[in-house]
Amino acid sequence: MLPPQLVQLSSRLGLLDIPRGPRGKRLSFLEESPDPWLRRGVLSHALTELAAPGPGAGLLLSAALCFCARTSLPAALVDGADSFDPKSGLAGPTPSLLWVRCRLLREILRAADLLLRDGSFPLVWIDLSRLSPSELRRIPSTTWHRFGRLVERKGTAALLITPLPWIPEARERYRIESSLSLDRLEEPREALWQRLRLAPLRLSGSGSPGSPARLAAAAG
Repeated sequence: MLPPQLVQLSSRLGLLDIPRGPRGKRLSFLEESPDPWLRRGVLSHALTELAAPGPGAGLLLSAALCFCARTSLPAALVDGADSFDPKSGLAGPTPSLLWVRCRLLREILRAADLLLRDGSFPLVWIDLSRLSPSELRRIPSTTWHRFGRLVERKGTAALLITPLPWIPEARERYRIESSLSLDRLEEPREALWQRLRLAPLRLSGSGSPGSPARLAAAAG
């Protein structure tokens, strides 16, 4: 059973009656990107893992927030590093964002479980990027299995940001790549978005860019 506070918040924000897209639907945050994998978007009804050792995840989050503001799509951020700065120039607009600040592993998993179980947010961004390999190993495999079943049932697009490829239940997995030096970070975020690239590590096989041979090579 969900906490009454979360039910009340969902009702107040008008989230309970938001229709879910069909299986296979994708949310494309950067439709004008030169990178075909970014234009492809992330799957609903699925866990997508983004291995992001650098600043690319923050840039992609800003693009996701702009997409959500533009389309009036509610989103939730489980801030596992308690590092999100809504006032940053790279943060993007946050009118429809539920921001959950966490410092401990158990807080991250509890918040993610509640949000995915509730299903009121079509997009849930779970930042695990500051966790060490030893902390990741402490998460039972049943947790990822449960998260995968929840998003399948609720229709959520869940993005999990990890420091290295890790989550066995991820339907798709990418590595975020970007060529960003410190001086580049002074550029407008729209210019920085154009420098983002995704390297596919695991693909579902639906709606891939490029040839079938390229998809097969990337999935392998």
